[in-house]
Amino acid sequence: MRINSTAAVVSATLLASQVLGQTPPDSSPSTDANIAVSYGSDQVTPGIMLPRSVTSTIPTFSFTPPSPEQVYTLLFVDLSINVANRDFSGLNPTYQLPLAPGIGFNRTTRLHYWQAGITFSANGTLVNTTEPVAFYQGPNPPPGDIPHIYAFYLFEQEEDFTGPAEDSPFSAAVVNQGMNRMSFNVQTFAEETGVGDLAAGNYIMYQNTSGTATASASSGSASGTGSAITPTGTAFMGDAGKINLGGVGGLVMAVGAGVAF
Repeated sequence: MRINSTAAVVSATLLASQVLGQTPPDSSPSTDANIAVSYGSDQVTPGIMLPRSVTSTIPTFSFTPPSPEQVYTLLFVDLSINVANRDFSGLNPTYQLPLAPGIGFNRTTRLHYWQAGITFSANGTLVNTTEPVAFYQGPNPPPGDIPHIYAFYLFEQEEDFTGPAEDSPFSAAVVNQGMNRMSFNVQTFAEETGVGDLAAGNYIMYQNTSGTATASASSGSASGTGSAITPTGTAFMGDAGKINLGGVGGLVMAVGAGVAF
Protein backbone atom coordinates (compact mmCIF):
# COMPACT_ATOMS: atom_id res chain seq x y z
CA MET A 1 0.00 0.00 0.00
CA ARG A 2 2.85 2.34 0.74
CA ILE A 3 4.27 1.93 -2.76
CA ASN A 4 0.90 2.59 -4.36
CA SER A 5 0.31 5.75 -2.31
CA THR A 6 3.80 6.94 -3.16
CA ALA A 7 3.17 6.43 -6.85
CA ALA A 8 -0.03 8.43 -6.61
CA VAL A 9 1.72 11.33 -4.88
CA VAL A 10 4.60 11.43 -7.36
CA SER A 11 2.28 11.12 -10.36
CA ALA A 12 0.05 13.91 -9.05
CA THR A 13 3.06 16.13 -8.46
CA LEU A 14 4.31 15.69 -11.99
CA LEU A 15 0.86 16.07 -13.52
CA ALA A 16 0.46 19.34 -11.68
CA SER A 17 3.63 20.54 -13.42
CA GLN A 18 2.32 19.97 -16.95
CA VAL A 19 1.86 23.68 -17.47
CA LEU A 20 5.64 24.05 -17.30
CA GLY A 21 6.26 21.87 -20.34
CA GLN A 22 5.94 18.57 -22.09
CA THR A 23 9.16 17.13 -20.68
CA PRO A 24 9.75 16.30 -16.99
CA PRO A 25 9.85 19.44 -14.80
CA ASP A 26 13.18 21.30 -14.87
CA SER A 27 14.87 18.54 -16.87
CA SER A 28 17.14 19.18 -19.82
CA PRO A 29 16.58 19.30 -22.72
CA SER A 30 13.06 20.66 -22.32
CA THR A 31 10.19 21.89 -24.46
CA ASP A 32 6.62 23.08 -24.11
CA ALA A 33 5.63 21.57 -27.49
CA ASN A 34 3.78 18.26 -27.45
CA ILE A 35 4.17 15.14 -29.54
CA ALA A 36 0.94 13.15 -29.34
CA VAL A 37 1.60 9.61 -28.11
CA SER A 38 -1.04 6.91 -27.92
CA TYR A 39 -0.85 3.37 -26.58
CA GLY A 40 -3.95 2.00 -28.24
CA SER A 41 -6.86 3.91 -26.78
CA ASP A 42 -4.68 5.41 -24.03
CA GLN A 43 -3.66 8.95 -24.95
CA VAL A 44 -0.49 10.08 -23.16
CA THR A 45 -0.67 13.27 -21.15
CA PRO A 46 2.66 14.36 -19.63
CA GLY A 47 3.39 12.36 -16.49
CA ILE A 48 0.55 9.86 -16.85
CA MET A 49 1.03 6.57 -14.99
CA LEU A 50 0.45 3.63 -17.34
CA PRO A 51 0.62 -0.13 -16.67
CA ARG A 52 3.23 -2.30 -18.33
CA SER A 53 0.52 -4.26 -20.14
CA VAL A 54 -0.31 -1.07 -22.04
CA THR A 55 3.23 0.11 -22.76
CA SER A 56 4.74 -3.24 -23.81
CA THR A 57 4.19 -2.48 -27.51
CA ILE A 58 5.31 0.57 -29.41
CA PRO A 59 2.83 3.48 -29.36
CA THR A 60 1.67 5.62 -32.26
CA PHE A 61 2.87 9.18 -32.70
CA SER A 62 1.39 12.32 -34.19
CA PHE A 63 2.88 15.77 -34.64
CA THR A 64 2.04 18.74 -36.85
CA PRO A 65 5.31 19.86 -38.46
CA PRO A 66 6.05 23.38 -39.68
CA SER A 67 7.02 21.71 -42.96
CA PRO A 68 6.25 18.19 -44.25
CA GLU A 69 9.83 18.07 -45.54
CA GLN A 70 11.34 18.36 -42.06
CA VAL A 71 13.04 15.14 -40.91
CA TYR A 72 13.07 14.10 -37.26
CA THR A 73 14.79 11.78 -34.78
CA LEU A 74 12.70 10.30 -31.96
CA LEU A 75 14.08 9.02 -28.64
CA PHE A 76 12.45 7.25 -25.68
CA VAL A 77 14.60 7.26 -22.53
CA ASP A 78 14.25 5.98 -18.95
CA LEU A 79 15.48 8.79 -16.67
CA SER A 80 15.24 6.80 -13.43
CA ILE A 81 17.74 3.93 -13.56
CA ASN A 82 19.04 3.21 -10.04
CA VAL A 83 22.82 2.85 -9.84
CA ALA A 84 22.95 1.11 -6.43
CA ASN A 85 24.35 -2.43 -6.51
CA ARG A 86 24.98 -2.22 -10.25
CA ASP A 87 28.19 -3.29 -11.96
CA PHE A 88 29.04 -0.68 -14.59
CA SER A 89 32.59 -1.90 -15.17
CA GLY A 90 31.69 -2.98 -18.69
CA LEU A 91 30.54 0.46 -19.83
CA ASN A 92 32.49 2.39 -22.43
CA PRO A 93 34.62 4.93 -20.48
CA THR A 94 34.62 7.40 -23.37
CA TYR A 95 30.90 7.54 -24.09
CA GLN A 96 29.10 6.14 -21.02
CA LEU A 97 31.21 7.40 -18.11
CA PRO A 98 30.75 9.38 -16.01
CA LEU A 99 27.18 8.13 -15.90
CA ALA A 100 24.56 10.29 -17.55
CA PRO A 101 22.54 12.13 -14.88
CA GLY A 102 19.00 10.90 -14.41
CA ILE A 103 16.20 12.38 -12.34
CA GLY A 104 16.98 12.15 -8.64
CA PHE A 105 19.87 10.97 -6.48
CA ASN A 106 21.88 8.01 -7.78
CA ARG A 107 19.81 7.77 -10.96
CA THR A 108 21.08 7.41 -14.50
CA THR A 109 19.45 6.73 -17.88
CA ARG A 110 18.76 4.03 -20.43
CA LEU A 111 17.76 4.31 -24.08
CA HIS A 112 14.51 2.43 -24.84
CA TYR A 113 13.87 3.50 -28.43
CA TRP A 114 15.53 5.48 -31.19
CA GLN A 115 14.02 6.07 -34.61
CA ALA A 116 15.82 8.33 -37.07
CA GLY A 117 14.75 9.68 -40.44
CA ILE A 118 11.04 10.09 -39.78
CA THR A 119 8.68 12.71 -41.18
CA PHE A 120 5.10 13.74 -40.51
CA SER A 121 2.43 14.48 -43.07
CA ALA A 122 0.59 17.80 -43.06
CA ASN A 123 -2.17 16.27 -40.91
CA GLY A 124 0.33 14.99 -38.33
CA THR A 125 0.57 11.34 -39.38
CA LEU A 126 4.00 9.78 -38.85
CA VAL A 127 5.72 8.65 -42.03
CA ASN A 128 8.58 6.19 -41.61
CA THR A 129 10.35 3.99 -44.14
CA THR A 130 13.40 2.87 -42.13
CA GLU A 131 14.14 0.37 -39.38
CA PRO A 132 14.64 1.84 -35.88
CA VAL A 133 18.23 2.33 -34.79
CA ALA A 134 17.33 1.01 -31.33
CA PHE A 135 14.20 -1.13 -31.39
CA TYR A 136 11.43 -0.32 -28.93
CA GLN A 137 11.59 -1.79 -25.43
CA GLY A 138 8.73 -1.07 -23.05
CA PRO A 139 9.17 0.02 -19.42
CA ASN A 140 10.36 -2.77 -17.12
CA PRO A 141 11.76 -1.37 -13.86
CA PRO A 142 12.54 -3.67 -10.91
CA PRO A 143 9.90 -4.60 -8.33
CA GLY A 144 9.62 -2.14 -5.46
CA ASP A 145 11.55 0.69 -7.09
CA ILE A 146 10.25 4.23 -7.25
CA PRO A 147 8.06 5.24 -10.23
CA HIS A 148 10.29 5.51 -13.29
CA ILE A 149 10.01 8.46 -15.64
CA TYR A 150 10.22 7.68 -19.38
CA ALA A 151 10.57 10.66 -21.73
CA PHE A 152 9.92 10.99 -25.45
CA TYR A 153 12.15 13.47 -27.29
CA LEU A 154 11.43 14.55 -30.87
CA PHE A 155 14.44 16.31 -32.39
CA GLU A 156 14.67 18.02 -35.74
CA GLN A 157 17.18 16.06 -37.80
CA GLU A 158 19.45 18.33 -39.80
CA GLU A 159 20.94 17.48 -43.18
CA ASP A 160 24.39 17.09 -41.63
CA PHE A 161 23.14 14.62 -38.99
CA THR A 162 25.84 11.99 -38.52
CA GLY A 163 24.65 9.83 -35.64
CA PRO A 164 27.00 8.63 -32.89
CA ALA A 165 30.62 7.83 -33.78
CA GLU A 166 31.35 4.32 -35.05
CA ASP A 167 33.25 3.42 -31.87
CA SER A 168 30.39 4.58 -29.67
CA PRO A 169 28.18 2.00 -27.90
CA PHE A 170 25.24 4.07 -29.18
CA SER A 171 26.16 3.61 -32.85
CA ALA A 172 23.59 1.85 -35.02
CA ALA A 173 25.80 -1.24 -35.37
CA VAL A 174 26.00 -2.11 -31.67
CA VAL A 175 23.41 -0.07 -29.70
CA ASN A 176 21.15 -3.10 -29.27
CA GLN A 177 23.88 -5.23 -27.68
CA GLY A 178 24.55 -5.85 -23.98
CA MET A 179 24.79 -2.74 -21.80
CA ASN A 180 25.16 -0.37 -24.73
CA ARG A 181 21.83 1.38 -24.13
CA MET A 182 22.80 2.30 -20.57
CA SER A 183 23.88 5.81 -19.49
CA PHE A 184 22.46 7.49 -22.59
CA ASN A 185 22.99 11.25 -22.25
CA VAL A 186 20.27 13.00 -24.26
CA GLN A 187 21.93 16.41 -23.96
CA THR A 188 25.26 15.09 -25.23
CA PHE A 189 23.53 13.19 -28.02
CA ALA A 190 21.88 16.40 -29.17
CA GLU A 191 25.13 18.36 -29.07
CA GLU A 192 27.40 15.81 -30.75
CA THR A 193 25.30 14.14 -33.45
CA GLY A 194 24.12 17.14 -35.41
CA VAL A 195 20.42 16.94 -34.56
CA GLY A 196 18.67 20.28 -34.49
CA ASP A 197 16.31 21.76 -31.94
CA LEU A 198 14.10 19.74 -29.66
CA ALA A 199 10.78 20.05 -31.48
CA ALA A 200 8.44 18.30 -29.03
CA GLY A 201 8.29 15.99 -26.05
CA ASN A 202 6.07 13.94 -23.77
CA TYR A 203 6.59 11.49 -20.91
CA ILE A 204 5.00 8.63 -19.01
CA MET A 205 5.57 6.96 -15.66
CA TYR A 206 5.46 3.36 -14.50
CA GLN A 207 6.07 1.66 -11.16
CA ASN A 208 6.51 -2.08 -10.74
CA THR A 209 4.53 -2.98 -7.62
CA SER A 210 4.74 -6.74 -8.15
CA GLY A 211 7.32 -7.35 -5.42
CA THR A 212 9.70 -5.81 -2.91
CA ALA A 213 12.92 -3.94 -3.44
CA THR A 214 16.24 -5.76 -3.51
CA ALA A 215 18.45 -2.77 -2.75
CA SER A 216 18.20 0.73 -1.34
CA ALA A 217 19.24 4.09 -2.73
CA SER A 218 17.90 6.16 0.15
CA SER A 219 21.28 6.72 1.75
CA GLY A 220 23.82 9.29 0.70
CA SER A 221 25.90 6.83 -1.29
CA ALA A 222 25.42 3.70 -3.33
CA SER A 223 26.26 0.46 -1.55
CA GLY A 224 26.80 -3.15 -2.48
CA THR A 225 29.41 -5.39 -4.02
CA GLY A 226 29.19 -4.09 -7.59
CA SER A 227 31.01 -1.13 -9.09
CA ALA A 228 28.23 1.36 -8.39
CA ILE A 229 29.11 4.79 -9.73
CA THR A 230 27.24 7.94 -8.76
CA PRO A 231 26.10 10.05 -11.75
CA THR A 232 27.73 13.45 -12.07
CA GLY A 233 26.32 16.67 -13.47
CA THR A 234 23.08 18.52 -12.80
CA ALA A 235 21.25 18.27 -16.13
CA PHE A 236 18.18 16.64 -14.57
CA MET A 237 18.44 17.90 -11.00
CA GLY A 238 15.62 20.41 -10.72
CA ASP A 239 12.11 20.16 -9.34
CA ALA A 240 11.89 16.62 -10.72
CA GLY A 241 14.96 15.65 -8.71
CA LYS A 242 13.48 17.20 -5.58
CA ILE A 243 10.60 14.77 -5.76
CA ASN A 244 13.16 12.09 -4.86
CA LEU A 245 15.10 14.22 -2.40
CA GLY A 246 12.59 16.40 -0.57
CA GLY A 247 9.49 15.82 1.52
CA VAL A 248 7.98 13.31 -0.86
CA GLY A 249 11.41 11.92 -1.70
CA GLY A 250 12.09 10.67 1.80
CA LEU A 251 9.15 8.33 1.38
CA VAL A 252 9.85 7.44 -2.22
CA MET A 253 13.50 6.60 -1.77
CA ALA A 254 12.73 4.48 1.28
CA VAL A 255 10.69 2.16 -0.91
CA GLY A 256 13.86 0.76 -2.44
CA ALA A 257 15.62 0.23 -5.71
CA GLY A 258 17.29 -2.41 -7.84
CA VAL A 259 18.13 -3.41 -11.38
CA ALA A 260 16.04 -1.33 -13.72
CA PHE A 261 15.36 -1.45 -17.41
